Parts: sequence; structure tokens; C-alpha cells
Amino acid sequence: MKNYKLPKKIKTCNNNCLFCFVKQLPGNLRSSLYVKDDDYMLSYMYGNFITLTNVTADDLNKIIKYRLEPLYISVHSMNENIRTIIFGNKKNISGLENLKTLDRNGIKTNIQIVLCPGINDGKNLADTLFILLNDLKNMLSIGIVPVGITMFNKNHKLKPYKRKSALEIVDYVNNFKKDYKSVKDSNNIYLSDEFYILAGVDFPEYEYYGNFYQIENGIGKSADFLKQVEDYLKYDHIPIRGKFNKSRKYILIVTSEYGKAIISNALKIILEKLNYFGEKIVSYIKILEIENKFFGGNIKITGLLSGKDIISKLSKENMEIYEKILIPSSIFNEENLTIDNYTRKDIEIISSKIKIISEKGTSFIKELTF
Repeated sequence: MKNYKLPKKIKTCNNNCLFCFVKQLPGNLRSSLYVKDDDYMLSYMYGNFITLTNVTADDLNKIIKYRLEPLYISVHSMNENIRTIIFGNKKNISGLENLKTLDRNGIKTNIQIVLCPGINDGKNLADTLFILLNDLKNMLSIGIVPVGITMFNKNHKLKPYKRKSALEIVDYVNNFKKDYKSVKDSNNIYLSDEFYILAGVDFPEYEYYGNFYQIENGIGKSADFLKQVEDYLKYDHIPIRGKFNKSRKYILIVTSEYGKAIISNALKIILEKLNYFGEKIVSYIKILEIENKFFGGNIKITGLLSGKDIISKLSKENMEIYEKILIPSSIFNEENLTIDNYTRKDIEIISSKIKIISEKGTSFIKELTF
């Protein structure tokens, strides 16, 4: 990075992707949410996924010269016809050519596949995985995530994953990794946490995720959270007996539909590790699951909860019965705004009991035990 000058303007996406989330946004949001960034510097600095379809020879030379790695690349498919459907143009093949150029020059990458039922799954997924494993020598990981669909989506080709289809993907990837474990990097193929929640199966163990290359992409984030909860309870962090008298008030945990599954797993760990105290702790906890009415569709992650939905659900609660109301900080961006422009203060002013906490498992368990 020495002597490298950051560009004044970011590169934006020239594709017309089938599942583009920006195209699925409602109107009247802040302007920054409608920017389709596709900039290799943002990929290097923040882990944003890019397509490499808009980079020039000069850009490639800069990436190689200044070792701007790892980069996070959206591939989705290696089949030219299917890529044309997904990317919405025939020029997308340049992205694969540029990826191979970077790989030949030793640039490390993390690959993303947004999986769309009936489009790039099945045999195409198998072909994509084989080609990536065989052709790329500097690939750190392959992350497979389910397509996100809001109620504003107008493309009827897009279908969400349901329990049965998600389970099929989980089984397929598990079998693929088992059958081809001798193939270099096959162990670095990962599914996003959403697939396991949808399928109704346990998350893989913490060790399964290795270096957690794509944790910010929702891959291994749940296992990391639960490991932090478990580790905290290993070191005699036993709650004070006096806290569990009859006058103690409840703790309300605000989370999303997917978040509820993770929190429920954390409460099971508390029950297993703390026995009597665990039962007492869990008996004073209520999970407030927020349905994402702002986006609708299959958008059920915590980070995309709207301020409006949270405030609406909290307004139906009796605040007096709670000792504290825990809300994850992931609902805010770096400017402390929710997706629908509610500020942190807008949320905190609802009740003095509200406490915004980190999404880390350690922060979570501390709030419950002390």
C-alpha cells in the first residue's frame, strides 16, 4: 500500500444482476443505499464483494503491484450462459478472465456464490465448485449464500430457499466436501448460517470454519457467537445468587427471525453449563422476535431490521417488567442509522431500560449473568 493513492470516486457496478439488492429496495431511503459499489479498494479495505467486470488493465496492475489482497469476488457461476442470466449482460465473462489474471499473479481471493434455486444450483453448482477448485491456486475460501428477496422484487425467476431445499444444499455440500476431501481447498467451501437455520439443523462446530474468512458474510458468525458464550461460562463466571430473588425483573432480547434461532442455542448452552443457575437465568429472559415488515420476503437477518419495525413491536410491550432491554448494535451503520434512517437516539429514547450491545457472544452473556 505504500505510495498508493486512494481514488476520489468509487467504482460502481455496470451489471444488471438478477438478484441485485439495490433494485429490491423501497423508495425514499438515503441516497447512499442506492449506490451499487463494485470497487476493488472497498473490497480490499472492507471486504465488499466485487465482480471484477469493470476493472481495467491499469487497475489489475495496481492490485498486483501493491498486493491489494485478499479481495472478495462474486462469481455465482462459471457457466457463461448462466452468468449471462445472473449478471444481465454478456460482458460479464471479463470478470472471470480478470480473476484468473489476479490468481496467476498470486493475489489471494475469497469467492462468493449467491445461490438461486433452479438457476445456479444443482449440476451448475457442482461444475462451479470443481472449476474453482481446479483453476484457482490462491483462493482462500468459497462462501455460498442463499439469494435474498424482498417484497419489492419484480423478477419472478427468483425463488427463496425453504426448509427442504435448504437441507438438500446442506447435505450436498457436506457430501461434496467428504467425497472430494483430497482435492486442495475443498475443505474451504462454506455455507452461510442462514442455510442451517432454514434447514433446522445444528451449526457446524467452531473449528469447522478454520480462519473464518467470510464471517462478515454471515458464514460462521453464529458458531463464533456461541463459542464466545461457551468460553465465557467456562471460567467460573457464575451469577450472584442474590440476583435471583422474587423481585427480579425480566430481560428482553430484541432480535430478528434468524437471530432468535441463535439466541435460543445460546440459552441452551447456559442451561447445560450452569445447571440450577442456568435455569434461573433463562427463566428471566424473553426473546422479542421482530418480523421484517419493512423488507418482507425472506429478509430475516438482524442487521437489516428497520427502526420502524422495532419501535412498533416494542410499543406493545410493558416496559415496567424489564430490568433491561437488549438491542444489537448491528441494526445501525457507522453513522448510527438504521436502514430506514432512525437514529440510535430514536431507539434509546423509547425507554431508559434500552441498552445497545455488540453482537459479540461475550457482550451478550455478560448482560445476562451480571
